[in-house]
Amino acid sequence: MASTDKTVISRKTVGRLSLYRRLLDNLKRSGTTNIYSHQLAHLAGVSATQVRRDFMVIGYSGSPNRGYQVDTCLASIESLLDGTIPQDVALVGLGRLGRSLLAHFAGRRPLLRIAAGFDTNPALVGTTIEGCPAYSIDDLERVVSEQGIRIAILAVPPEAAQTVAESLVRAGVRSLVDFTAIPLQVPDDVFVDHMDITSALESAAFFARQEEDAKDTENGMENGVESEMYPISPIIQTIDSLLAGADMKLEDLAQQIGARILTPGSSEGTEITRIYAGDRVSDLLNEASDKTLLVTNLANPQMVRVAELMEVPGICFVDGVDPGAEIIELAAENGTLLMVSPVGVFETCGLIYQSLKSTKSDTRS
Repeated sequence: MASTDKTVISRKTVGRLSLYRRLLDNLKRSGTTNIYSHQLAHLAGVSATQVRRDFMVIGYSGSPNRGYQVDTCLASIESLLDGTIPQDVALVGLGRLGRSLLAHFAGRRPLLRIAAGFDTNPALVGTTIEGCPAYSIDDLERVVSEQGIRIAILAVPPEAAQTVAESLVRAGVRSLVDFTAIPLQVPDDVFVDHMDITSALESAAFFARQEEDAKDTENGMENGVESEMYPISPIIQTIDSLLAGADMKLEDLAQQIGARILTPGSSEGTEITRIYAGDRVSDLLNEASDKTLLVTNLANPQMVRVAELMEVPGICFVDGVDPGAEIIELAAENGTLLMVSPVGVFETCGLIYQSLKSTKSDTRS
């Protein structure tokens, strides 16, 4: 049963509840009516105790004999995350991507709707697209402020992203979904979720090639010559198994791959058992743990906050670019070890693979 009592809920709990929601929604669609805490914990990658504690926070309890009812549990989480008051969203950029987003969300979520669109094209101003009125970009701050909009989607050219983000923040927006793949400089209390379609497609294409090339380089040989390049997809698939028996500390790994440590992390040193390489916050929420090293291009406060949420002990930024003082300070406060690799994401994963493989070979010998 669900309780109406209000409780202060931490960011970490909200993140896990969001994950439970997606899992429960999938279970409901498959016809599952009841689930036990240990079953949901297995799917979510947490402990059964953690699941029960999270549900107690929102006032939901199950039955010892039947576990949790999927539909009522899902409804309780949705009530917390969605609230009961409709929330309006601003969409900046009504080009092909913007119009596709409008078509996708039209009528999909009754409590969350795109209520105002903005563009520089005068031919669109004054029209209605998928039920959403279109305004001039010049009216952005006025309209957003007057309508009390607190959420915005950026689907603008990259060179306009920072200026638009600043205008939205001035108008009162507190959460941004960014499709420009540009690191945005916004206040600490503004949430930003980056949706990098180009990077995702390029990564997919890269891994597709590596999967094919792996047939010819399985033993490190190519045309009879020892290859200097390791196929990345097999590397990522085997790194976790190598870490499992390596007793690898973050500090030691940083030294072995030539990364600079910016914040020390745990004073006792932290063992890691897996690597997550990528920039998608949604994937990180699903896959990260307290023994994961995050390797990412996105040197922004949001990644540090997500790492804290998922109790990720270390982050490796790449390409030799130092994060700003704000990020370093936030990581130090959270006890998160920050390191900077001199090369890119894929090359960094290759260095980790080579280091672990070398360590394993030395141990065997």
